[in-house]
Amino acid sequence: MRHVIPWNAGGRCYIDRLFLFLIFSALPGAALQSAGEDTLRAPDGLFQVGEELVYEVSYLFIDLGTITARVVAIDTVDENIYYKTTCKIQSYDGVPFVSLLTIFESTMDQHLRSVSFSAREPVEDTTWKYITYTYDFSNDVVYIMDRIGDKIVKERVDTVALKHRQYQDGLSILYFARAFAGRSFSLDVPTLIYHDTSFTRINFDRGRTSMKIDALDYPVDVVKVDGEAGFTGIFGLTGGFRGWFSNDEARVPIYAKLHVLIGNVDVELIQWSRKNWTPPKYSEVK
Repeated sequence: MRHVIPWNAGGRCYIDRLFLFLIFSALPGAALQSAGEDTLRAPDGLFQVGEELVYEVSYLFIDLGTITARVVAIDTVDENIYYKTTCKIQSYDGVPFVSLLTIFESTMDQHLRSVSFSAREPVEDTTWKYITYTYDFSNDVVYIMDRIGDKIVKERVDTVALKHRQYQDGLSILYFARAFAGRSFSLDVPTLIYHDTSFTRINFDRGRTSMKIDALDYPVDVVKVDGEAGFTGIFGLTGGFRGWFSNDEARVPIYAKLHVLIGNVDVELIQWSRKNWTPPKYSEVK
């Protein structure tokens, strides 16, 4: 039986930001450029149209809500490949006073660079709040715009210099982390979260181990990733994080732990739909 707790406006921001950070955000290290940006490409087979991954977010024994990530399209334009993804975050039914729903959409190129991003959430029954990133790589800038319904929030229109860096947004960084989980390096990854730029430290190779989740009756073979967030969010979300990805070509995120003011929050895979994929069973011999 799951348990729910009341939500408030802070809770809404919390679960939104939670996704941004669970997707393995963090800070300082060996700079993305040093790994050779042009050599960082999505491995064959990582993206699969129709893939859907569902996670449950919990604190202690309290289940808060779900996160659903999907790959919706793979397009080729002028020999460039673009991966379109979405993510829906929502609270469970029965949470009083709040109907939580936030939707992210992100498109990446073959180098796993964010090339467009948007987020939206309802502010009233028939009105949505939006934020969009529009990249202008020829001028090395990104335009950020907030609007509520059809009304642009003028004080929230920004032009941010990219400084020749390849940025990740709050959704694309999930797939960036997946692509290189288990590789033997660490990176400082430029991140653009809402209107703020920073670096995310990801240590990709923290060893192979097993992970038990409720959805399976066997331990999953996983590789560990960790890092440290260099910023503070809602509920004191900051500091170290850990994530475990399936030890196979799909590198599906299986489990994550991150630190907030009240303690550790858990994010666990509960459902999945990916053609010809089953979570790999752990064995001492690999």
